[in-house]
Order: sequence, then C-alpha cells, then structure tokens
Amino acid sequence: MDMKQTYGVILRIRNQVSPQIPVVAVITELEKQCNAFNIVSSMEGWWTHNESVLAAFDMTFCGHACLTTLPDNCYPEMLGRRAACQRLARNLFIDCSLPLAAFGESMRISDALSSLSLKLTSNIVVVGETGVGKSSTVNLVVGTDSAVAANDVCAVTAGTSYHDWNLLQTQTFRLWDTPGLGDGPLGSTSSKHAHNALRSLLTELGRGAGVHLLIVCFRGGRRITKSMKQTYDTISALRDHVSPDTPIIAVITELERLSNARDVLVAMDQWWHTNADALSDLRMTFAAHACITTLSDDAHPPTPGRRDECQRLVRDLIIDHALTPRSAPAQDLHVILFGETGVGKSSLVNLLAGWHVADVSPDSIACTLASTEYQFQLGAATIRLWDTVGLEEPERGTNGYMGAIEKATQLIRRLNASGGISLFLFCVRGNRVTTTMQSNYRLFYEVLGKKQVPIALAVTHLERELVMEEWWQRNVKMLERNGIHVGGHACITTLEGHSKYAESRNAVQDLLWQYADQGKFSMPSETWLGWLLDGLSTLLGFALPRNKDLTRILTKRCHLELDVAQKVAACIEATVKT
Repeated sequence: MDMKQTYGVILRIRNQVSPQIPVVAVITELEKQCNAFNIVSSMEGWWTHNESVLAAFDMTFCGHACLTTLPDNCYPEMLGRRAACQRLARNLFIDCSLPLAAFGESMRISDALSSLSLKLTSNIVVVGETGVGKSSTVNLVVGTDSAVAANDVCAVTAGTSYHDWNLLQTQTFRLWDTPGLGDGPLGSTSSKHAHNALRSLLTELGRGAGVHLLIVCFRGGRRITKSMKQTYDTISALRDHVSPDTPIIAVITELERLSNARDVLVAMDQWWHTNADALSDLRMTFAAHACITTLSDDAHPPTPGRRDECQRLVRDLIIDHALTPRSAPAQDLHVILFGETGVGKSSLVNLLAGWHVADVSPDSIACTLASTEYQFQLGAATIRLWDTVGLEEPERGTNGYMGAIEKATQLIRRLNASGGISLFLFCVRGNRVTTTMQSNYRLFYEVLGKKQVPIALAVTHLERELVMEEWWQRNVKMLERNGIHVGGHACITTLEGHSKYAESRNAVQDLLWQYADQGKFSMPSETWLGWLLDGLSTLLGFALPRNKDLTRILTKRCHLELDVAQKVAACIEATVKT
C-alpha cells in the first residue's frame, strides 16, 4: 500500500469515528539529510520539496514533523539529534491534539471516564532575585499572562501563587511563582519574608506531593555576580534540607541582545559557554540550563519565532528533568451533602460525578435527614457522598419530628457502618442568609458533627456573576456575622451546558481534594443518636417524648432492638439533665 492509499484508509476511518480529529504527518528516516549546523531545518527540507506533490494528491495535514528516530551514535553520528527530534514530535502532539471539550455531547461518557483517572501534578518552584524574570518565565511556560510581571527592579510577586500548565490532560505542571529573594528598599517584600515564604512553600510541598523541580532564574549579565552566588547558595541549602533529591535547573533571561534570526537558541546559549567555568569555580551546579528571552517576537531586536523556540526549550527542560510525582494512595472521603430543597444538591452531585446519577427533580415529601448515597472516584480517592435532606420550614411539627427520628436512626447506622464522616458540604444559594440556613448549619455542624467535622460551603446559582469567586469576597463577612464559619468554599454554577460549568466542577473537585487526608468522625451509635435527637428537638422547637414513649417510637417505628432503644433514651435523658 503506497502513501496515498494509506492516507485514504486512515481518513475514512477517522471520518467514520470522529471527523474533527486532526491528522498530522510524521516523516521518518531522514537522518541522511540531517546536518549538525541546524538539525531540524535540514530535515525539514523533505517537506519543502514534497509539499506541492502532497497537495496535488489532496493529502492535507494539520501539522507535520520531519525527523529521525535513530540515537545520536548511529551513522551519521550527531550530538543532540535525537533530543531535537523528540522535542519536535512532542510539541506537534501538544499543539495539534484537541481538548475533550471539543467533542461536545458525543464525548460525555468519555469525559466522565477521563475524570476518574488519576491526574498527576508536578510541583515546579520558580525562584530567583527580584526582577530577573520569574513571573515572565512562568507566563512563557503556561502560555498566558496570568502571572504579573515587572517592568523594572521593583518586586511584583509579594506572595506565593501558582499557575498550571496542563500537558495532554494527564499531567499538570504546577508552576509556583515566589517572591523575589534579596528585595531591597524598592521591593514590596522584605528579604526575610521572601526567604521564609520560600522555606514554608518547600516544606509544605515536601510534606505533601513533593517538590519535583526547582527553576532558578538569573539575569544574563556580563559576569557572574556575588548576588547570583548568594541566591544559589540560599536555594541549594533549602533544597538540601527539605527535598535533597529535587533537581535544580538554571534559566538565564534577558538574552535577546544575543539572539539572531539564523539560530536563536544557539546564539543565546553562548552566554552559558562563556560563563560555564566561572559557575563551576563557584560550585554553582545545575542539572540543566536554558538561555532565553521572554520578550515577544516584535520586541527589539525583532526576531520571528523567537518566543516559541524559547517556550519549547523551557518546557522540554521541565518535562525531561522534573521528578515523577508520587502516586497518591487509595483514599476514602465520606461527605455529607446537605442544604434546603431547591439549592441544587442533586445537580451538584451530577457535577461532581461527571454524568447524571442523581434525579434533579425536587422531592416535596422528603423528610429531614433522609439521605441517598452516591459513590464515585475522584482521582485515587473514592468519594462516598450522602445527599441529605436538611430542615425545611413546613416540617416544624409532630409529623416532621417523628419522621426525622426515623431518618436520623437510619443515617447514624449507615455512617457508623461506613466508618464515619470526613466532611460536611453545605450547599446554599448565592443570596441572603435565612433562618432555615442557620438552623441547618447548626443541625449538621454543631449537632451531628459536634463541631469536630470540617465544613465547607458550595455556593450555587452564580452563573450570572462575571467572576464567581467575587461573590465570596463580597459576602464572607455577612456569613460570619450570621454565625456561619466554614473551612473552605467553592463558588459555582450547576447549570449544565453553561460556559462556567467546567470551571465549577474543577472548583468543587479542588475543594474536596483539600480534605482527602481528613480522618473520620464517629461515635457509638446509641450516644450519637441520642445527641442528634436532642439537638433536633431543640432546633424544631418540639419537646422530646418521655423516656418510655421515645423507647416505643425507636423500637416500633425505627426498628431498634429494645436494649438499644433504651440506651438511646437514657443518653437523651442524661443530655437533658446536663
């Protein structure tokens, strides 16, 4: 089968399965056309020579790579050939692969399955003196201007922030932008603060997923300065204390004056060759280096393609030298989801799960503390979530209380059988605080969890907010004034198909991940149930039945054994007396 026939077969299969999938060409065995002066450009000559022929046969591609797969020591021997070809192929795949969102509704199941797989995150910490281009380097790698960069020697990054570079939806490189070391009077951050912030960051990351790579940024001056040596020693000492196996690579910035259109990277790399001996004499050793500029192509001196080549170089260094993230052990996170009817609890369950597992139609006859359990994966963690009915205004009466006793008994049994509660997730609408909202907070956090289970807030119906997180900034003090204090929050919309739906899902998943290592709270069933029923009666404003009446209710309606029912009644009586 010739090239034209092969192309036709592949195209027919692609069109049957999913017509929007891009097709790229990889031309191999071009080592004979390769020369050391410009490895990639020399092999690219094949494409230039044959492009018109391919077009005549209607063979069109979204991208291409001309390369060889041979190692450097194969004839003709050429140092750096394989690495250059590897970078070319990697970048082709990264640039041309479609995100899953591009497949729309037809990929709903695949998208859901993708969310179940473990997504590895590598922590890349970017450090250096003030004004050397740390934030600009982060922006270069990520491909956006999310990190604020300085235009002069004044410090911009006063605190630590991170920015994610997602590689093919299976690997995230999290770049931590840190305050500048050695800030003087012009900086916004003291040298001591910057040092402490870096030490705290490395310590916290070391305790968790780990520090996988350190990038030290230096300005490409004419010589190695004393401050460069001090910066290296500071970072090296912190690394040796916290994470001694973490590689350190150097990124030399502001080398645009050395760039030329003929071979940008080779020209700027001359800085390293010029200063290599001085670095060695000062015992400043690195696993690798990149000599770059973070300027755009039209900045002086204007050089087309310069920024893309610098981006590829730094990205390849990160891919090649970052340590492999530690896989998280299997974990169980037990979540009680609660809130009033109509706030979007079921829609929140579907948002988390990635597909429709919960009925979103309201159940008008649901009773307080009635619960439905859902189970799904979030990376390596197994989420067991109980969608639980909270207090509702119409239930404040005898029938509501008797039904709540029955449901409370069932819930306590299930929670104890599973091992306890990890987290309360309080689902509320993004509007004013109501009395029922306050009562629900008290019932679950103060009564069911005895203030020993962390509670987080999921604020829904925020699709009209330009930036959903701004709702929290405007309302957090109002919530606290009304007695609602939480350890975490997510501002979201559960409106499926909305442009902020994926952002909301990530926000809730990130919120749950904060509690992945959380222990579980539980109590002996009799004590726990007694405590809960006593608190429930107080919130409902309904007097508890007398000891014998309560025992009868627990045995007849809740199907407890007589001795267990008596213990629950005794616990309630003891609680009332105290």
